[in-house]
Amino acid sequence: MNSTNTELFCWTSNAVSNPSTNYQVEQLNLTCTQTLINMTIIFIIQRAYNETHAQQYQTFWNQSTNMTYTTTPTQLTYLWYSLSGMEIVKESFPHFVEAQYFYTSGSVRNTSGDTWQMWLKSIQGGTLYLDGTF
Repeated sequence: MNSTNTELFCWTSNAVSNPSTNYQVEQLNLTCTQTLINMTIIFIIQRAYNETHAQQYQTFWNQSTNMTYTTTPTQLTYLWYSLSGMEIVKESFPHFVEAQYFYTSGSVRNTSGDTWQMWLKSIQGGTLYLDGTF
């Protein structure tokens, strides 16, 4: 975890699950004690077993955030970002974002190469960068 301003206090936890033999879920939970005015979250999933996008979720209020994904030969990238002018109020926390994907049946995925990154800015001006692996 890296921080450029410790006045913005947020913490995270992550989880990985396999609901079936070729389906994986990676989830990041976020709690903040300040209202956010800017947020970007990125998951980078390594494509060693033909990983393919299935679903993408978030629990932030409607019209406050957007989400998208891209696929390259080596990575599946999930992106969540706050919309300009929208606030994610501190009273709405906790929240989570979740990436779901298919992969080659019968394979055993090692998630240590899957990473997440997060950039946050509070209404009070504090900024925070957090990162980790699954």
